[in-house]
Amino acid sequence: MKNKKECEIVQDLLVNYADGVLNPESKKLVEEHLQDCENCQLEFSHIKEDSKEKDHKEQIELDYLKKVRIKSKVKSILLASAIILFIAFIIFLNNFLKINSIMNKAEKSLQSNNFYKETSEILFDNHTAVTKEYYKDGKYKSVWEVYSESGIETSIIQYADIHSDERTYIYETEKKAVIEKGDISEIKNNHIKNVPFVIGRNNLTAKIGTTFVYSIDTDTYDYGEEYYVLKNRSEGNRWEIWIDKETGLPIRQISRGGAKSFFTGTDVVKEIRDTIQSYKYEFDTVTDEDVNIPDLTNYTIENKTLNMEDMIEE
Repeated sequence: MKNKKECEIVQDLLVNYADGVLNPESKKLVEEHLQDCENCQLEFSHIKEDSKEKDHKEQIELDYLKKVRIKSKVKSILLASAIILFIAFIIFLNNFLKINSIMNKAEKSLQSNNFYKETSEILFDNHTAVTKEYYKDGKYKSVWEVYSESGIETSIIQYADIHSDERTYIYETEKKAVIEKGDISEIKNNHIKNVPFVIGRNNLTAKIGTTFVYSIDTDTYDYGEEYYVLKNRSEGNRWEIWIDKETGLPIRQISRGGAKSFFTGTDVVKEIRDTIQSYKYEFDTVTDEDVNIPDLTNYTIENKTLNMEDMIEE
């Protein structure tokens, strides 16, 4: 056994020895002393035990802190996700309410028993197609005309009743009338109150689907008053429609790059342009004379029957 004074010195150094922070001279002194001193060996074993226990506790604390950090990170991610979802829901709800309001306004506007609708579209080769539709008390007249520098080149007039399965086409230049009857005509006769983009307006699922498909914004370009702009945001689609805020009815419908022309006799593209349809509505201006079928005494009359069943069989 070493002397008491040397043991005190060594025992003061044991903790640092166990931690491996002694200088070479002190380390050598401790190691030589431990070879022959059982008391200091016992003390050193206790220190190592305490050190292991301390390391174990520190590891437990570190593991706990790691778990806390992970939980905190997960909570932060979940909270951020919840905030993003909430904002997305608010945006969706806002768009849904706007689109629903537009649909309701359009439907209310077209509940009128007297309105005039005009649709125009610029075609290739300096031509413009204009459709004029007159509606009064269930009866309507549709006039389709193609304009050029020479005047009206084509004109087709159609008369119908939305409660009938009959449609009358009048070709004025030929003095000919074609009367179509059948369920196909009955389906087509309801188109007068249709609005572009307003499909299934009384169906909640259709409204939700419409909200997912369309983005909604406002603009004043080329119109003077603020209007809604609905854009189809599905991939590859470049279609949009401008909607009057007061009536919910369309002002303009645009399909970007929607029309192509080709060099004669080839599939080589000559021109690509936007397809633009402009709309105009007037209310309480249509007279009975506008929608009543004129006297066809001097016209050649042709009768046709068109049914869905016959079309399917063909």
